[in-house]
Amino acid sequence: MLAFVKRFFRRLFGRNRHAGDVEVPAPVVHRPTFIEAGRLFAMQDKVRPGQEAFPRFRASAADQPRGLADSSEIATARFKLREVFTPSQPVTERGNFAGRTATLAQLINAIEEQRSHVVVYGERGIGKTSIMHVLADVAREARYVVIYGSCGAHSRFDELFRALAASIPLLYHSSVSPTAAEAEGGATLADRLPAGSFGPREFSDLCAEIVGTRVLIILDEYDRIEDPDFRQNVAELIKNLSDRAARVQLVIAGVSANLHELIGYISSIRRNVIGLPMPRMTLEEVRQLLNIGEQASGVRFDDQTIKTIGLLANGSPYLARLLSYHSSTKALQAGRMDVHLADISGAIEQIVEEARGRISARTVNQVEALIVGERRACLGAAARAAVSPDGWFTMADVLPYITEGLPVDRCQQILRELTLGDGLIEADIDSKGERYRFREEGLPNYLWMLLAADQVSLPAVSPMNPDRRAAANS
Repeated sequence: MLAFVKRFFRRLFGRNRHAGDVEVPAPVVHRPTFIEAGRLFAMQDKVRPGQEAFPRFRASAADQPRGLADSSEIATARFKLREVFTPSQPVTERGNFAGRTATLAQLINAIEEQRSHVVVYGERGIGKTSIMHVLADVAREARYVVIYGSCGAHSRFDELFRALAASIPLLYHSSVSPTAAEAEGGATLADRLPAGSFGPREFSDLCAEIVGTRVLIILDEYDRIEDPDFRQNVAELIKNLSDRAARVQLVIAGVSANLHELIGYISSIRRNVIGLPMPRMTLEEVRQLLNIGEQASGVRFDDQTIKTIGLLANGSPYLARLLSYHSSTKALQAGRMDVHLADISGAIEQIVEEARGRISARTVNQVEALIVGERRACLGAAARAAVSPDGWFTMADVLPYITEGLPVDRCQQILRELTLGDGLIEADIDSKGERYRFREEGLPNYLWMLLAADQVSLPAVSPMNPDRRAAANS
């Protein structure tokens, strides 16, 4: 036992006992400083002839460039562009939000002036989540209590709204004094809800007692809700909150063609809800987006490049950001700070490759067999037309994009042929006529990018500038 204690203290105090009871300090482990670590990363990048550089992250998890080599103009620009364009994520910072100011103004007016609940709807990738984040930012600036909730397929009304109530301080309840122990102890409205299940009446009763502030509850991804009872409860909650003039308003966002599809047709709440469709992005808004990227990174887009990106984006903020990011990255890889049309060609190739991985192999094979002759032109026009909030389109939508030489009747025949069996397209016929939709959600963007060369004349990708290649790929 005594020997164990001695060994323990030797290890604890970093001493090694040697013969003759002479104490020798334990060897000091050298830990590299931040600057030394930067040199270490640079040393690790040195490779022997014939070997490829080992891939590594260019930035730390704290979003800081790693190593001394990443201080160049091109490396800094690349780092900034990732923050601005964020094609795979919604915009969360107001400074990176391009255009849509008119839509945001309508949203604020509906909330502030009309005291209404709002439903924002539109197709996937049109910018609904981004505008929700920006709305939350400007509402908090105006001292609103903003609670953001993302819906899931199996969300339950009581579970979700209990979690939302947990973000509203009990301090704002009319019966609670600011100096009360429960208020000072951080209690929330969730503490006043029933312990078990509850419905819209109990939640609206609680919200009717809120004073001293206004509350915005944002329900994003609302289209994912599968339970009809959940949607019915939300409709009843909207009605109850409106009837009692509660200082709580709901902002609902989801993929839908119209207001009715998202929340159902309930006549009693029609006057309490404003439906706000998300419009497609204009060329001027694409120009604003690229201007934000230019100011942040120093990368430059000429007017022809901007117009081409605007055309290829087809009104989609997602495609606009994706094209902007990949084309500017291609320019930086070539050692340039100016984005050329040839860089857009490289961006399209990369987007097509990424999109191919998001659709089934069977569909990819079908597309490759079909994009020839008249079918190629018809599919390209249909892909551009499939920009409605729910993906449905008619021949009237296709007509503006049909190229010369392809009769409209022949294009409609092709679309009908593609609805047979396990074709790429599904059809729906009702009292309003015939409409179509691609069976896979990501297929229109894939087709449009795949066939973009038919619509836009782009030069080949320019070769790399060898003088700046090292900085571009460091």
